[in-house]
Parts: sequence; structure tokens; C-alpha cells
Amino acid sequence: MMAVAATALADFVFGGIEQDDPQLLETERASSTGIRHRHALQPADPRPHQPVRITVQVGPELAVDRLTAYVTWDGSRPAGSQGVAVQGRAVQLLPCGVRWEPLVWDYVRLWEGELPGQPAGTLVQYCIEGWRSFEPPCSVWSTEQKLDRTVQEQTLYGYHVDELAIPEWARAAVVYHVFVDRFSGVQNRWLEVEELEHFAGGTLRGVIDRLGHIAELGCNVLWLSPVFVTESYHGYDTTDYRHVDPRFGSDADLLELFAQAHAHGLRVLLDFVANHTSVAFAPFVAARNDPASEFRNWFHFQEESRHGYRCFFEVASMPQLDTDAPAVRDFLCKSAQHWLLAGADGFRLDYAAGPSPLFWSAFRAACRAVRPDCWLVGEVTRAGDALRVYQGRLDGCLDFAFCRAVRLLCALPVPGLSLSQFANQIQANRAALGEDFVQPAFIDNHDMNRFLWAAGNDLRRLRLALALLFGLGGPPCLYYGTEVGLGQPRAKGPWREEARHPMLWGEAQDATLLAYTRWLTKLRRNHPALQEGAMATLYLDDVRGLWLVERSLATDRLWLAVNLSAEAQPLELPTGEVVDWEGTPIAGTVTLAPVSATWYRVASRAPAQTPSG
Repeated sequence: MMAVAATALADFVFGGIEQDDPQLLETERASSTGIRHRHALQPADPRPHQPVRITVQVGPELAVDRLTAYVTWDGSRPAGSQGVAVQGRAVQLLPCGVRWEPLVWDYVRLWEGELPGQPAGTLVQYCIEGWRSFEPPCSVWSTEQKLDRTVQEQTLYGYHVDELAIPEWARAAVVYHVFVDRFSGVQNRWLEVEELEHFAGGTLRGVIDRLGHIAELGCNVLWLSPVFVTESYHGYDTTDYRHVDPRFGSDADLLELFAQAHAHGLRVLLDFVANHTSVAFAPFVAARNDPASEFRNWFHFQEESRHGYRCFFEVASMPQLDTDAPAVRDFLCKSAQHWLLAGADGFRLDYAAGPSPLFWSAFRAACRAVRPDCWLVGEVTRAGDALRVYQGRLDGCLDFAFCRAVRLLCALPVPGLSLSQFANQIQANRAALGEDFVQPAFIDNHDMNRFLWAAGNDLRRLRLALALLFGLGGPPCLYYGTEVGLGQPRAKGPWREEARHPMLWGEAQDATLLAYTRWLTKLRRNHPALQEGAMATLYLDDVRGLWLVERSLATDRLWLAVNLSAEAQPLELPTGEVVDWEGTPIAGTVTLAPVSATWYRVASRAPAQTPSG
């Protein structure tokens, strides 16, 4: 199982979201050393005047007997030493227990402290020092390892005190993801290898002209790849955050797109990159050329870095911002506010695991100040407990765990996990993070091989994956072209993304698949049970590859019958007033087609009885 599972997202730009065994072991061992806070707050999303309990662990190699949090509430950066605050207030932490860590074969010590409640609108910032009351003196700061495995010398923690909530429209979202450079311009052909890393001619005007396709598909949210001034066709290295790149169009085109999209019933999410910029970004140019520049502390210039400065996964053309620097935070927040005021409805936040949770706390507050119902979705290629840190800081994160599970279940000739594992993971993931953390689901995106390619161009497997996406995931995100059978001519290569070929238009589209996808979007939008309803397994047989699952909310009840096997299979339905989509009653045994998903409506309010096979 492990060998198969390891291939699930190995084609993703960051590698599989599940680490290989040696790397996982190294990461877990490192997390038990030093001083680690892990942003552990109780409550996770503090409300006005609520005291906040912070928990910290100290590794077995450290001989410290004091822990102090230096805290500020006025926007200044906290500072202190040996229990005495230089800026802000010192809060002493107390030992509260120990925990055995088998990977280091030793105990870690646990400490706790309480930060006083604050009024709404307060940005709380703090750092944590471990020190000694005995000789010789020692000072160790709490730090956290980032996704790129870098570690700061001292982590700045924090949270924003508020009563912000997820916008209700986000829960009912059906998102269409457009890669702007490939949605118009060149069409209906594969790009050659040498063409893939260059601009292909797609524009905002091209998107405006095709908004009807997206609206008729049934989507109600449009997510655009980055369109600001950039050095690359993909736009993920921003040079100017306040203007559109001329190759994509003009600022006026983007404003028109907002207006036209809204007229089509589409909200617009812009892709926003806060972690890094391009090397042509004016503050970076100034900082690189002049060590005395006022912009020098916007970045991490350091001799130990391969390129002399920290960058996005060692890509020299993408220098990493210090998002905890007040000037950087202010610049990025104001840039986001600029586009929200211009008509954007929210942001998909690229590589959100890069900037600190403190930054996202401030960013969310700034965005909500000018657009109270904006939606902020983070790209964090983690799952489970690792996402808890973003509760109260973002409205949710893209569901990479769902993507991995669907690809393992549906894309491979021999499933990489069982139906039981899939069902358990989907239900556990829903329960783990709660209703106030929305996780948009997807089956592929611009950074991995398309699902259709991964499934060997088997349209049955794509249809099955789409049914699971629209029926069981969070707000579904549909990557452009999936609905019309767009695939790719070859597997992706190092820094060559084959999932970014031109859109299919006209006769090149798979009309049958398009109709099926339209039906699924209508189903999702018309049934609250699929958006927020409970999920219950009525029948599951791993050997036969059969699963019957119910989605329900009040009187809205739907059944989804899945057949993973390559053979048609009989399934006895539970008792109840079950009808097909023409309203014809169905009872007894039904035959499920090979590799398929079939939907049924349930008119009866009575609970379903467990069926037999």
C-alpha cells in the first residue's frame, strides 16, 4: 500500500503531500527538539475579551527552567530577555506536564501560560524565550520549521481578536479555475515542449469573452491565475502588485472582468502571492543593489543561502519576503485592499504555508475591513492537524487530502486505497476542522498532471472522480478544461507543467462530458445536502468495490452508489421512497455499471435500513 500511495501526488510541484519515510522521520524527530509552540492556542480563534492559553513544548536536550512570552498589543514587535520585557509585557509560563516521544526515546516537557483577553480589533504578537535561573546563562527562542524546511532564529507568533466569520456564499461555491495564459489565444492543440514555459497569448479579454461558458457550466465563482505584472507566463513571480501585466491586458480589462463576471452571477477570486516576488520587484532590486536600502529588511539576505538570499524552494528568480516585517505586511495588505475595493471578491493565497500565521491574521483583518464578505482561501499542501493553525486566520485551505484520496481511489487501475479508507478519511476530515473552516476540494490543478492523464485517459474514471468531487467534497474547484476532456500529451517534467495546455473550444470539446459536468454542478447547487449535509454510509463492501453513501440535510436526501470494479454489479437498495431523476420509483436491486457513480433521490424522511449485497 505504501509504495502505491507514494505515487498519489508525486507529480505535484512540491512533491507528494505525504513525505517519504526517512524525511517524515527526520521531520518528526526535529519537532521534538528545541522549543516548539506550534501556534497552539486555546481557543484557536480568540473572541473579544477571551483569555488565551498557549502551550509550549521543550525538547529533552535543553536545560532551561524558565519560559517567558513577551507580548505586545499595540502593533510594536515584542522583545525581552531573561524574563524581562524590553518591548511589551512579560508573561511567565509554568510547567504543566511531560509527554513521551518514542521517536527521540525521551520526554518533552510541556509548559502553559495565559494571555489576557483583548478588545476586538487587537493584533496580539508574542515571542517565547526559554532561559535559565542558574549558571551559565542560556537563552533559546521558540522556532517553527516551515514547509520548505527552513527555520527562523526566532518565530514571531500572534493572532487577531475579532468575530469574523466565513462568508456564507463560500459554502455554496462552485469554483472554476482559469489559467489565464492558456484559456484563450492558442487553442485546440498541444504546445511543444519549448513553448510551455512561454506566454501563449491568453488574456483577460479572452476570459471576458468566454464568461458565458463558465456561467452555463453552473459555476458561481471564477478563480483567476495571477494577472499582475510578472516575469513569467504563470504569474507567480510578481513584479508590480497594483497593475495588470500588459500581456494579459490592462487594469481596465480586469475592472471590466469584475463587472461582467458579476453580471453573469460569478464572483471573482484573484490569485495573490504574498510569500515571494520576482527579482524585478522594485524593492528587491533596491535591496539587492544597496545593503543600506530601506527595503533590505523586506527580504532575507544571508550568506548561508545558496543565492545569497532566501527564496521560494531555492528558485533564485523568486526571492522570499519577510512577511513579519511591518512595512512588508502593510504593503501586501494594502495591495490586497486595492483589488478588493476595485471589485475582487476574495483571494486564493498562493503557498500560504510560507508567510507566518501572524501575517495571515493581520491580512484577513485588513481584507475584511474593506470587504466584509470577501473569501480568503489558502494553498497549504498539508492535511489534518497541520491545518488547525489557519483556523481564525484564513477562511479555509484547499483540500489536498481530498485530491490525494480521490486520485488514489479512482485514477489507478488497482486502487491505492480501499473504499473503507476513503470513506473514513472523508468523514474524519469533515469532523476534524469543523464547519467554520471551508476546504475547497479538487481532483487536479495547474501544478500536477491532469486527472485524465493520471487515469490513462479513461473517461469513466474521470466521471467517477467528478461525482465524488461534487457529491462529497467541500466547495468543488474545477480546473479549466476538465469539463470538456482536456488532457495532456505527456507526463510533466522537472519545472515543466504539462497540465497547462490550451483550452479546447468548439468541436474539440467532449459534449457528453460537458453535459455530465453541467448536470453535476446543477445537482450540487440545487441540493443543500451536498453543500452542508451529513454523510452516512449505508452499505460498503471493499471486496466487491461497492459503496452506498447518503447525504442529508433536513428533508433533502440523496444517495450515491459507487462501483469501483471493472464489472457490472448488483446492489440491493435500502427500503425507502427512492426515485431516479425522472421521478420513477426504484426499489429492490439495481445494477451498477463498471467504474461508475449513480445518484438517487430519497423522498422518504424515514431513516434508511442497511441493505444487503
